Amino acid sequence: MAVLVHDFVYSAVQRFKDRLALVDDRGTTTYTEMWDRSCRLAGALVELGVQPGDRVVALMNNCSEWVEIDNAVSMIGAVRGRLNSRDSSREFTFVLEDVTPTVVITGPEFTAQVQQLVDTGAVPKMRVVGLRDSGDYEQLVAEAKPYQPEPLGEDEPYLVFHTSGTTGRYKGAVYSHRNWVNTYRNILATIMGEVGPDSALLHVGPLSHQSGILTSPALFRGARSVMMSQFDPERFFELVEQERITHTILAPAIINALASHPAAASSDLSSLRCIYYSGAPIAPTVLRRAIDVFGPIFLQGYGSTEGGTIYNTILYPDEHVEALKSHPERLSSCGRPNPFFDVRIADPDGNPVAVGEIGELMVRGDAVSQAYWNQPEATAAVYVDGWFRMGDLATQDADGYITIVDRKNDMLISGGLNVYPREVEDVIAAHPAVNEVAVVGVPHEKWGEAVMACVSLLPDATLTLEELQQHCRDAGLANYKKPLFLEVVAEIPKTAVGKVFRRALREPHWEGHDRRVG
Repeated sequence: MAVLVHDFVYSAVQRFKDRLALVDDRGTTTYTEMWDRSCRLAGALVELGVQPGDRVVALMNNCSEWVEIDNAVSMIGAVRGRLNSRDSSREFTFVLEDVTPTVVITGPEFTAQVQQLVDTGAVPKMRVVGLRDSGDYEQLVAEAKPYQPEPLGEDEPYLVFHTSGTTGRYKGAVYSHRNWVNTYRNILATIMGEVGPDSALLHVGPLSHQSGILTSPALFRGARSVMMSQFDPERFFELVEQERITHTILAPAIINALASHPAAASSDLSSLRCIYYSGAPIAPTVLRRAIDVFGPIFLQGYGSTEGGTIYNTILYPDEHVEALKSHPERLSSCGRPNPFFDVRIADPDGNPVAVGEIGELMVRGDAVSQAYWNQPEATAAVYVDGWFRMGDLATQDADGYITIVDRKNDMLISGGLNVYPREVEDVIAAHPAVNEVAVVGVPHEKWGEAVMACVSLLPDATLTLEELQQHCRDAGLANYKKPLFLEVVAEIPKTAVGKVFRRALREPHWEGHDRRVG
């Protein structure tokens, strides 16, 4: 029997009916109310001309309507597109041109911006439906007849999930209903086993990315989802107390900010049972500080937009504790393979490498995306014989723990020797003056490329290049890996989903050079 995305959610509606499902700045929504509004939205979209296979794109800060759109698009057999609220008009334009939606639904912060893109011809003609005080979303939902879903094949496309674009032009990973329901099954089996009707999931990061993927599995368990429209540390701690939050998913940069915030010491965090983190590596020193604040409740997952999203590998809370006691090197790992994926570390020909050797991470499984939308050449380069090439360099130890060495494109070559920024960053992050660090390669007349450390400092701290180099020597870092340049910045730039944006730091130093390494 085919189970589609909306079927999965409806099974929870039948069970939990009048329980609270969603909480946002507007108020609360029960399971029954959520389903009724989803069916009416589906009817409204059909009246606007949306047919099976057409695209519907959403752009908004975190709110309950996000879930309604997920359900409605699935019901009518349309294809869901996502715009990240933290992106700019440049990224919006590319995604809208790429998927050519029939309708784009926008939050009040974005309606005028998107309408201008349409009116000026920057993107194809499409109907813009604004939420709340910026458009007619509520009127359309109120006046439409509830849509009755019709049969649909589970291999029909459901979602085009665009990458965050850290290394170049955006690409949209295509997921079928089967792929996406398998993602939900994987989540329930591997990281949400203890979630239930007494649980509350706080969405801090944008629902357009990993936080939103957890919403439907949480609903399936009877848990309510609480939405933060914008991240604010003090508001985070208030919501944890008021809503008795049990679970949340945070980017490492947000974990660092929260663990260092004065409100952490005076807040009641006793309800928290698990903090998922992913999206970027986290320095062991930051993780230790966070465990001191929140307790041993961290679960790390590693995945990618294309490779099944959540999670190809997992490091469970008890493994964090064991690592602190006797295996500190495992704090730098991303755990062991999820049993629902095949995970391989391979050489350039796709053959497995030996234990301890560096290779590219590859994954396959029923939750992996199918292809890139409208990009056959890019698809052929990374979707190979059922495997997806993740673009991350990694090693695996004898116990199966995988450590991400770096992005393949971030590796730099200095004097003919490979330098992996992640390794250098972990050393520098341990310096007592350092808040955050990103390492990039910059031009060097003698070595071709040299290591530069871009560092944000803790309040009132100072750091010189000489002090940093001595710290690296004391830590045993090889001489060719130590930074030859230091750039102190106010903050390390991030992509819209919280990943370090190395290209923004690297590119200014390569202007005027014919060759850009990495």
